[in-house]
Amino acid sequence: MGGAAALLGAATAEAPALPQAALGKSIADFGVETNAERDQSAAMQRAINELAAAGQPIVIPAGKYRLAKVQLPSKAAVFGAAGLTILAAPQGSPAFECHDGTDVSLRGVAFMGAGLVARECRNLTIADCQVLSSGGDGLVCSGSGLLVTGNRASACARSAIWVEGDGLVSNNLVGGEGQFGLRLGSVWRLGTMSVINNYIDGAEVGIGVSSSEAGYAFIAMNMITGAKNGGIRALSGNDLIGKDLTRGGSEAFRNLAIAANVAL
Repeated sequence: MGGAAALLGAATAEAPALPQAALGKSIADFGVETNAERDQSAAMQRAINELAAAGQPIVIPAGKYRLAKVQLPSKAAVFGAAGLTILAAPQGSPAFECHDGTDVSLRGVAFMGAGLVARECRNLTIADCQVLSSGGDGLVCSGSGLLVTGNRASACARSAIWVEGDGLVSNNLVGGEGQFGLRLGSVWRLGTMSVINNYIDGAEVGIGVSSSEAGYAFIAMNMITGAKNGGIRALSGNDLIGKDLTRGGSEAFRNLAIAANVAL
């Protein structure tokens, strides 16, 4: 362990971290205040609009920011300091929204309250983000080219992560006693997605998946613990149908392929 630390220290000394200025302007350059008690939505929106239009990354420094329903335009690339950049949204409103956006990415941001609601986006990435708590859903997205990976979510009352559309959902860690750890699809559409290697603990249902035949889901190698009403359950609208699919029976649903999941 000491040797590894020494090697890491040497690597750090030889290759110092890229200064934040090299990534472009920070939202602080647009008047967004860190750790302020008042809402920062308007200033944050100006910063995001201008930086995205200029093709520059949107860097949010460490600190806490109060905001709600800030719109992410196409080409927006938002970066936070992992575990240190915290966006707090009021009950009933997400911090970020994105509608019909293309090539949008959100990385390294933590949320108190709902984090993101994205509808019909193309090439959307949500990676290495955290939802610390939410009275509703944590992260919600639909569209195509979706990549939802490496996120952590806890204490979300409804769905920690809800995905509808085409893409990959992998390596997310979900905890807390919410309704669903992962929710896949809606009453109208499932989408074509792979859901692989997620860890879910304590939810009422580990993974809830739409039985809509508009799409196909491959669900494999997920670890689900402490689910009170089934590891993987099919949904008709909001209603659970059938038995726990981690125990078998997925052949009854033509839109699902379920294999090598573990429910404890």
